Parts: sequence; C-alpha cells; structure tokens
Amino acid sequence: MSKYTFKSCFATDFEHIAPKNNAPTILYLHGFCSDCWGKKPETVKCFCLEHGVGLFRFDYAGHGSDRENLDKADFEIWKSQVLEVIDEAITGDVVCVGSSMGGWLSLIAAIARPERVKGVVGLAAAPNFVKRFASMVTAEQKADLAQKGQFSFGNKDFTYTITQRFIDTAFQNCLPENEKSWPIDCPVHFIQGMQDASLPWQCALDFVRAVRSENVELKLLKASNHRLNDDDAQTELLNSLAKVVNI
Repeated sequence: MSKYTFKSCFATDFEHIAPKNNAPTILYLHGFCSDCWGKKPETVKCFCLEHGVGLFRFDYAGHGSDRENLDKADFEIWKSQVLEVIDEAITGDVVCVGSSMGGWLSLIAAIARPERVKGVVGLAAAPNFVKRFASMVTAEQKADLAQKGQFSFGNKDFTYTITQRFIDTAFQNCLPENEKSWPIDCPVHFIQGMQDASLPWQCALDFVRAVRSENVELKLLKASNHRLNDDDAQTELLNSLAKVVNI
C-alpha cells in the first residue's frame, strides 16, 4: 500500500490503476468516518480490472490509517483533496463513485470540474447531511462540542465523530436544494436503501430533482441499509457502473 501526499500536508493510503485504451478512471470516494478499502470499493476495483477502466481510491485526511488526525481535518480539506486528485493525479475522463459523504463530494466535483467528470454514481449519497446532524444534536452533545470540540453521534448503522471544524466547513459547502439547482449535466445514478438509518430514503427524491441533468436514475432498494453491502446493492452498483461508464 502506498502513500499519496497532498498539498494539505496530509499523506494517506491510496491505490491507482491506470485505464486502458482511453477508458475513463473511476474515482472512488468513501464515506465519513470510513475508508476506501471495504466491500464496495473492492467491487468497483473488480469491475475496473475486468473492463480496463482506471481506478483511483484514497483515504481522506483523518480517515483510515490517518484517523488519529481527524480533528486536524475538515470538509474543505477533503474537497481540496478530491479536486487535487482530479487535477493532478488522473488523466482523461473521470467517473466519481461516492458513498455517503463521498456522494456529496462526487456531486461537488461534478459541479467544479464539469469538463472532466463524465458521470456520478452515488451510493446512499448524503449531500448536506451536516444539516441533518445539526437538527438532531442533543444538549449533552452540544456540551461535549463546546468542551471537547467534538461529540459522538450514532445510529444502528454507524457511529460518527463530529468536530466543530467539520460542522463549520461542511455548512460552507452545502449545496442548494431547489429543483435543477445543481449544475450537473452528466449521467447521475443514485442507489439508496430504504432501511437506511443515517439518511431517510425520501431525501434521494430531492437529490434527483436538484440535479439539472435529465439523465438521472434512482434505484430504491427495499431491504438495503446505509452500507449497501448486500447482494442486491452490489448488483445494482455493477449495473450502474456499466451504464455510466458506458461499457
């Protein structure tokens, strides 16, 4: 496993597989308090190897093997890392595949780099999820935030560590949520579990409306949760990859 050193001075684990025959590169963007080495990115890697598609995956600052530095990182740094990879580490077309917060970053990348990002696959994509956290914070958690600079937030799917730096910078990067307010014209697929404890599945309907592109698909999986690691979710991920990458 190699380290990629970013301009932000963080060095995190990454993997880069070059594409063949001018195929695009899939940029896999993992979720908040997660990493890029689980079942979903491995499914993406197998797809890439089978079809000659490139792959770039990396842990954000403060994630994976760098998790001890979470309090030194924030959403603005993660956004800058994503755009740096697109600008400097990948050549040719890019398809962003993002899980949870990675879906938010994928949408931001598609807006910021429309000439490079040719498709987005959002896996339980969670743009603006900091607003949902903010509405659910308890008095005890607010006290922890004031005293310790962070607090823990959990549900049946995940436990998250929320820092003040994350809250401040994430709010600064929230997208508008009006119809066709996201200037994205490439194909976009959203895959959403209806048993998701972190993100109500109805939110995905709002995301579909917000994307300007007419080439948008939403796949609602009745039995899947936020992880989307079950067989049905993995099958739909492969189907979406084939369609968005145009295999």
